[in-house]
Amino acid sequence: MLNSKLERNIILYYLFQTIKEPLFWGPILISYIMAISSMSLSEVFFMESVCLWILIILEIPSGALADLIGRQKTIFIGTIIAVGDVVLFSLADSPLDIWLANSCWAVGFSLISGADSSLLYDSLKCLGRENEFGKIQSRSIAYRFFIIAFCSIFVGYLAEINLRLPMFCSLVFMIANCLVTYLFVEPPVSERSKYNMRQHINLMRISVLFVANHKKIKWIVGFMVLISGISKVWFFTYNPYFELVELPIVYFGWIFFFLNLVSFASSYFYSTFFKKLGTYGSIILLVSIITTSVSLMGLWVSPIACLFILVQNIARGYLTPFIDQFLHDYLDSENRATVISIKSAVSGFSQFIFLTLFGVLLGIYSLPTCLLLMGSIMAVGGLYFIITYKKIFGNN
Repeated sequence: MLNSKLERNIILYYLFQTIKEPLFWGPILISYIMAISSMSLSEVFFMESVCLWILIILEIPSGALADLIGRQKTIFIGTIIAVGDVVLFSLADSPLDIWLANSCWAVGFSLISGADSSLLYDSLKCLGRENEFGKIQSRSIAYRFFIIAFCSIFVGYLAEINLRLPMFCSLVFMIANCLVTYLFVEPPVSERSKYNMRQHINLMRISVLFVANHKKIKWIVGFMVLISGISKVWFFTYNPYFELVELPIVYFGWIFFFLNLVSFASSYFYSTFFKKLGTYGSIILLVSIITTSVSLMGLWVSPIACLFILVQNIARGYLTPFIDQFLHDYLDSENRATVISIKSAVSGFSQFIFLTLFGVLLGIYSLPTCLLLMGSIMAVGGLYFIITYKKIFGNN
């Protein structure tokens, strides 16, 4: 009976990952925010950096909460708050509304982050199938990219009718995901007692010390910090870059269709690629792809250069299953979600730094120049991690 429920967790996890994010707003998100709120691009970057601080503050406490009271509960609550985020975005007509919506996103995301992959890993562990984690995680994310790809085709056309239509369409699937997360069951390996604040604080303290004293986990988190910081900023430049090269809005959706298909293929075939590349080869691949793509977009400003985004999305599809598998292999169930949340908090802090600096640079230099600077940072940082990998992990 228990095994059948845990098997159901795996099926539900596929569905949860597929629809856990708004499916119709990626291609126009920044353009939507700027049009609805009359905020400048620098103001959008500032808002995002502040909301990331909210996320950073909440990440570790929410991860520890998931380890204490159960992952299913925190995922369910986080999904409900994520629905509120999309509702606020859909009805927004002022900068304050957008700020409130983004704040809801930070709260909801912090509750889901770490708890979701931990619930999957422990479900598989109870079934004796933890070796399948990378494959299931990568394919569940791949299915989301696949669905988003086809939804993206319609975004530009819907936006031409009414800019809010993509937001309302996204809301339907977000509400459905509340039912999916409600049906999750807690794996017995991660059953928790009633909430206790002292225990909560103690778990956070122990987990922070665990990360601080674990060289391999620190290296993994550091590598994630670099990749996620650059990728976050880069995503927010998509719409401004499209507008810079005067790409019609109807093509925004088509570009997002193809880039999500690339991410789908990269994530779906992650296990196949990983078997051939290994950990070290995967690190070199991720660094090379991101450095090359962002630098070329800065050097060659034209509508054709938008296609370099497709190359970058190989890394986008590959990164999450790679990092999750890499990290989970060094964790125990007792503090799994907490440590994953520490990783997310540190990653969020890096994104705050990158967004803040990029926002300042945009006030001084052109967008292409800022992209070149970003490519240089990726090259130097990536080279450091490539050089130090074998010193930390040996020849694994």
